[in-house]
Amino acid sequence: MITRREMMKAIASGSAAIAAMLSVGAAMAGESSPANPTANDKGVTVTELMRHALPDAPGHEVSIVTVEYGPGASSTAHRHPGSTFAYVLEGAIESQVEPGKPQIYKAGQMWYELPKHVHRISRNASTTEPAKLLAFLVMKKGQQLVLPVS
Repeated sequence: MITRREMMKAIASGSAAIAAMLSVGAAMAGESSPANPTANDKGVTVTELMRHALPDAPGHEVSIVTVEYGPGASSTAHRHPGSTFAYVLEGAIESQVEPGKPQIYKAGQMWYELPKHVHRISRNASTTEPAKLLAFLVMKKGQQLVLPVS
């Protein structure tokens, strides 16, 4: 299990890069021709906007993605291989990452997910309006963005 100190170190080491990328990523998220979007049968579309090596962390990279939820849409339970920072661009998203409790995040709010913790709930909090988030995933080079729950 990761300690609070290790979590704070991970957040601190990535915070400057994340702050800079947040404004760039938000601008990129509004582009009209996103790169390689993938959709699931539950009304969720994930678009990887960028994947880039981290020169100050050899063997690691960051992936920036948007996740668009149709009204009432949800993702299946999953995990991410590394630290994940999620920022709600529009609408409201209900999220639960174990061992935490379900929480609703609105546009302008964000959360952090510890590596490999199960993301039990990831859904649009509205059944009538779409929602969209921007996520920064820091992981070892070449890893998949999403890991199955075993």
